[in-house]
Amino acid sequence: MTEIVKVQRPILTTDPNAPWLIYDEARKHVTEVPEAVIPAYVKKAMGDDFKAYFVGAWSSIVGWGLSERVSDYQAF
Repeated sequence: MTEIVKVQRPILTTDPNAPWLIYDEARKHVTEVPEAVIPAYVKKAMGDDFKAYFVGAWSSIVGWGLSERVSDYQAF
C-alpha cells in the first residue's frame, strides 16, 4: 500500500553522519537512515528543502521505498 511519507534531513547538527528521518503520518514506521542510503533522485527532488513529502511504500524487509515528490502535505 502506498501513502504519503515525510523525508526530513537533519536541520541543526554538526554531525555529518546524523541520520535522515522517513516516516508516515501515523508514525507507525519511523526510520532513521544515513544520508548515503537516501537515493540521489530523492536528494535532487528535495533540493535545499529540509523536509519534503513523497509517495512511499513500506516493506518490513527493506523499509521505505520512495517514488515521486508531492506538493507539501499539510496533515503532518
